[in-house]
Amino acid sequence: MQSFLKPGINWLAVFIPVAFAIAWTPGLHNELALFGCSLLGMMVVSAWIGDATEQLAKRIGPTWGGMLNAAFGNLPELIFGLIAIGKGLGPLVKAAWTGAIISNLLVVIGAAMIAGGVRHGNLKFHVERANDASTSMLIAAVAVLLPSIYAQAHGILQGQVTSDFVEDISLWISALLLTAYVAGIIRTIFVSKEEDAVRRLENPNPPDPIEDADAWSVKLAAGVLAVASFLIALLSDFVSDSVDSVKTSLGWTDLFIGVIVIALIGNMAALFSAVKMAKKNQMDLSFEIGMSAGSQISLLVVPVLVISSRWLGHPVDAQFSTPEVASIFGTILITTQIAQDGRSNWLNGVQMLILYAMIAVMFFYLPG
Repeated sequence: MQSFLKPGINWLAVFIPVAFAIAWTPGLHNELALFGCSLLGMMVVSAWIGDATEQLAKRIGPTWGGMLNAAFGNLPELIFGLIAIGKGLGPLVKAAWTGAIISNLLVVIGAAMIAGGVRHGNLKFHVERANDASTSMLIAAVAVLLPSIYAQAHGILQGQVTSDFVEDISLWISALLLTAYVAGIIRTIFVSKEEDAVRRLENPNPPDPIEDADAWSVKLAAGVLAVASFLIALLSDFVSDSVDSVKTSLGWTDLFIGVIVIALIGNMAALFSAVKMAKKNQMDLSFEIGMSAGSQISLLVVPVLVISSRWLGHPVDAQFSTPEVASIFGTILITTQIAQDGRSNWLNGVQMLILYAMIAVMFFYLPG
C-alpha cells in the first residue's frame, strides 16, 4: 500500500472510476473525455499487469518467469487489438502495431539513455547482446512488412493484385512468426536448464534465497493480473467506442491515433521500467526491455491478431503504408547504429526522441 501511495503512475488510477462514470452515466457522457480518461486508465492498468507478471516471475523461477514475462508483457496490446478488431477497427489496430515498435525503440530506449546519461555520463552495455537484439528486431520487422513489400511491388493500388493474396501471405507469415516465437521459447528452456546445471556443479550448496519483504504472494499476483486484464478489456472497449468521435472532433486520423497516441500510452509501463534501470546504471536491462517489447509485437502480437481476425469476422492483413514501412526501418537503423559500439550517452537519447518527434509530426499531418 505504501508503494501505491508514493507519487508515480499509480496516481493515474483515479481516471479508471472516472472513465466508468463517464461511460455509464448518461448525464456525464462525453466521448472526448471518455477517450482521454480511458487511455490514462489503460496506462496505469498496463503497469499493474507488468508488476503482477514480474512478481509471478520471481515465484516460479527465472526460466518460466522469463517466458511468463514474454507472454504477458504485451497483454494490453493483445486485448485492445482483439476488441478493436471485433468492432471493425482494423486500420487503427495496424497503426498501433507500427507505433508500438517505433515507441519501444525510440521512446523507451531513448528516454532511458537520457536518464542514465545525465546521472552516470557514458553508459556501457554488452555489444553482443545488443547486436543480437537488433538482428532479431530487424528480422521480425522484415517478416511483418513482407506483405506490404509484395503488395507495393505488384501494384495492388492499381488493382493488379487482389487483397485475398495479401491476406493469405499475411496468414502464412503469421504462422511462421509464431513458429519462430515457440522455437525461441524452447531454446530458452534448454539453455536455462544447461545454465542451472553448470551453476549446481560450481556451487552445489547455494545459500538460501533472501526473502523479499515487498514480494507478492502468488494468489495476490494472479488476482491483480486477472483484475487488470478485465479492466483493460473494459477500457479498451471505451476507447474503441469513442475513437470515431475523437477523429471527427479533433481531425485526427487512424494513423496518428494508433501510431502515436495509443501506442505511446501502451508503452508507458516499459518506459518507466527502462528509465528506472538506466538510473541504476543498468543500461543492459533498459536496452533489452525496449528491444524485447518491440520484437514481441512482431513475433507474437501481430501474428495472433492477424490469425484471430479471421475468426472475429473482420480479416486484417499485415500490409502497411509506405510511411509506416519507412518509419519502422528508420527506427531500427538508428537504434542499431547507436548500439553497435556498446556505449551511449544522453545525446543519443535526445537524438532518438527527436526522430520520434519527427515521425509524430509526419503522421499528424498525413491524410487518413
